[in-house]
Amino acid sequence: MKVKAEKAFEGQEGYVKRGDVIEVSEMRARELKRVGLVKDVAQKAAPAPSNKKAPEPENKAKAAK
Repeated sequence: MKVKAEKAFEGQEGYVKRGDVIEVSEMRARELKRVGLVKDVAQKAAPAPSNKKAPEPENKAKAAK
């Protein structure tokens, strides 16, 4: 499982700098997450919002003068 280091640390993986992405077992990832050293990398990104404009109505009234 891939995780990203939130803080620099030295452990079974050697010296890991903040921001490095490393491959560890699920058990090791849980252990590192529990102490706040890493976070998951393989999280899915949220879907992009649909920002489409609503269609113009066909019976649009003219503005009063």
